[in-house]
Order: sequence, then structure tokens, then C-alpha cells
Amino acid sequence: MAAEQPQVGELLAGRYLLLEVVADDGPAVLWRATDEILARTVAVKVVPTPTKVAREQAQPFLDAAVRTCAVSHPGLARVYDASLESRPGRGKDLAYVISEWVDGEPLDQHLDQVGALSGPDAADLVRQAADALAAAHAGGILHGRLHPRNVLVTATGRVRVTDATVASALHGDPTATSATTLGVTRDTSDLAALLYALVTARWPSTSDLPSGTIPVAPGTESQAMSARQVRAGVPRALDLAITRALEPGQTALPAIQTPAALAAAAETAVAEARLVKQVPTGPRPPGRLRRATPWLVVASLVAAFGVGGWLLGLAVGDLRRPANAVDAIVSTAAPGPGSQANAPFTLTQVKIRDFDPAGDRQENADQVRNAIDGFPNTTWSTSRYRSPTFGGLKSGVGLLLDLGSVRRLREVQVGFSASGAKVELRVADNPPPDNAFAANSLRTVATAGKGDQVATLRPAAGTVGRFVLIWITGLPKDGDGYRVGVSELRIS
Repeated sequence: MAAEQPQVGELLAGRYLLLEVVADDGPAVLWRATDEILARTVAVKVVPTPTKVAREQAQPFLDAAVRTCAVSHPGLARVYDASLESRPGRGKDLAYVISEWVDGEPLDQHLDQVGALSGPDAADLVRQAADALAAAHAGGILHGRLHPRNVLVTATGRVRVTDATVASALHGDPTATSATTLGVTRDTSDLAALLYALVTARWPSTSDLPSGTIPVAPGTESQAMSARQVRAGVPRALDLAITRALEPGQTALPAIQTPAALAAAAETAVAEARLVKQVPTGPRPPGRLRRATPWLVVASLVAAFGVGGWLLGLAVGDLRRPANAVDAIVSTAAPGPGSQANAPFTLTQVKIRDFDPAGDRQENADQVRNAIDGFPNTTWSTSRYRSPTFGGLKSGVGLLLDLGSVRRLREVQVGFSASGAKVELRVADNPPPDNAFAANSLRTVATAGKGDQVATLRPAAGTVGRFVLIWITGLPKDGDGYRVGVSELRIS
């Protein structure tokens, strides 16, 4: 560590107690520290400024931090403070930036632990990073220097992006001043390099950014080997999406130039690969049609709702959906006298959202539509946790439906991506409160603890409610953690 750096136990700005050096990559040193006023752990990035010239050179670093303060997104580590501190009698002057401390593994360390990821897992992480970058671009800033050391993966599988604009300004990158088209394209290319690393556990040879502990793949500085050449089994469409963003000149297809477009292309590629795997080849003996599989059960449920639901679905599909909500088709009970719960059998538009009251208030909100899209190959997935009981962080997560009015419920069937999940059906007449105990405001009317891939939840006769919660309380094993997806959801 350079002599100009402060020492362990030193206090910056009269409040930030330096605890340990986390990284010394130059020209800045990253510290873990405690904000003694707010009693929270923070990240402190320190740059020595021993001369007037050094102080002038550090100014873009501080200016970048100020711009980043104005942008807020769950996937972006927040910047709290930035300043230039004179330290007479204590060594050289310092420029520093105070940021949110993120408990998570840098992406290179994560890959060291788990190896190359599957297409769906890689697409999920890239979608999260893309959403964070899109928020930064909408706020008028770039990241400018996205690499495996400043993308962190938390214990719950969430992605947090650090050093937006600050790192690139520190390295004198002029494109970091605003969200120009050139800069957005650079961020997209860097995100494609991360996707390449996720599916191959190798770093593309054409990238000039640090890869951390990820080995560099074979190739040259002018042309990288494709992801599919490095690791067999990478879906062709996913490989092509990476190339269109990372090295657009290598394909005749249009370049992918925004993080959102790259994430969408990756998700589409993964979905297509899943469909190809599930399409049987060769002649099909008649007996095969009669074999019971979980998704044939789900398909029979779709048929039970009739052609009318399908036709309405076509019309509903043209409507504009509000953020974090999608349309679902729900059948109500048979007609009866004197109660709204006994309205005539109809199909109605229903709002549905992810429900994570005791966590960070979001559980893959962008995937919710997959639970009701009629395609069992697409899923809304929980985050990945370290135990079947969510690592002890919470009692459950789920999907919350607003039926629009009080309805009678006869049966709910949940098609999971794998067997082994535990699920409860909870209902209420009023919306749950906005607190960590919101799930407790809904009454439990049915449970399914056998871990079947298609869980059938049948409440007692006469059960009614407007708000319906599919509450997952136990997760099956998934790779190195625990996670499950909801592929289809049907209510009658």
C-alpha cells in the first residue's frame, strides 16, 4: 500500500473509521469502513492527492461521484459522499468517495466457486445488471468500466453493480461524462463480456478490462473465440447474441447496442433452447401420448377453461400492461344468489406481482409474466438461496394476485420448474400492508407440502377473497443453492 494512504483506525471527515483494505488496484484503494454517525458499514475509495496537479486530476473522480448520487436503483450501489480532505500533519491530502457497502462476491470469485453457469442462470444475472445499467443511462450517466470486480453477487443471487462512472473517471475515460450513444454501446459491450464469462468461465481476449481471477480465453486482441467455441453446449442463439454485442463486425446481423436489448436477446435465446430440448424427435408411439407428465396436467387445466379464455387472452394481450403487473385469466365460481363471490362464471383481467415483504421487496419482478403466459417452458423464478428455508433470511416469497373483487376459490394449481417446493395458498379481502410481516395479514386456506411438481391447493368450500397469495415456504435443491420457478398458474 502506498505511503500516502491513511492507516487502519484513521477517521476521515470526522466520521468514517477505516477498518481494512479490501482492494489496492491503483490509482485508488478500496477500504471497508464504519460511518460512526449513522452506524453502518460503508465502502471508501481513496486517492492520494499530494500535489496541486494530483488534486486537479482527482476532480473528475469527485465530480463523477456527485453525478452518481442522483441515480437510484436497487441494482446500483449507492454513493453517499465525496470530498477532498486536507490532512496537515497526517500525511498527504486525499480525495475519497463514500459508497454503500455491498455484502456479496465479485463476479470472478463467484465463478471460481460455481464454475460456468447455465444459460438461464447467466441470462438472469445479465438481466439484473442490464436493468441497473439502464437506470444509470436514464439518469444521464454511464458505468464506463464494467468488469468482474465491480459486479457483485449477493447470497440471495441478486446482482449489485458498483463504481458506476467513478471507476472510469478515475482512469481518465472521457466517455464517462454523460450517457452518449458511444458510451451506452461500450457499456453494452462490457456487459456482453460478462455474459461471455458467465457461460464459459473465461474472459474474452478482446476486452481491455481487468478480468480478476477469470482466465482469459484463447484468441487475439482483435478477435476472440466465440463462447460456443470455448465451451461446448452454449446455445447457438446465445452465442450469437454475445457476438452481436461484443464483436458486431463478426456477424452480418445488426449490432446489439443497449444493455436491455442484450438481456432480451439472451432471455429469448435461452427460452428457444429450452423449447428445442423439449420437442421430441422421431415417431411417437400412441402410448406415449398417454404418459402422465406434470405439464400434461397443466395443459389439461388450460383446456378446462375453454376456448373462450383463449380468445379473451388474445384481446387482453394487446392491452398495455402497467409496470410490474401482468394480465392473468382467472375463472370464478358457479353463479349463486346474493354474493359478489358467486358472480357468473367469467374470465377477468387480474394483476399479479412478485411478493417479497421481508427481503429487498423484489423477487425477479421482470419474470412474473412467465407464470401465466401459457408456456410451461418459461418461469418466474425465486432468487437462489443457501438453504431450503431461504438461508434464514425470510419465511417465504411468492406471487400476489389481485382478482379485482371478492371471488370464491375452488382450486389453485401451481406448476413448478422442479419437484420439492412447499407452497401455501393465502387469501384476504384487503391488500396486505407494506411491511415485513405482510404475508401474515392473509389467512392460510390450503397447503401442499408433498413437493409435487404440480401442486394442487383446494381450500374449504365457500372460501372467498380478492387477494390471493401463492406463498412458497420451502425450496428444492438447484445446483449449488436452492431455488424454484413457477411455470404455470391456474385458478378456478
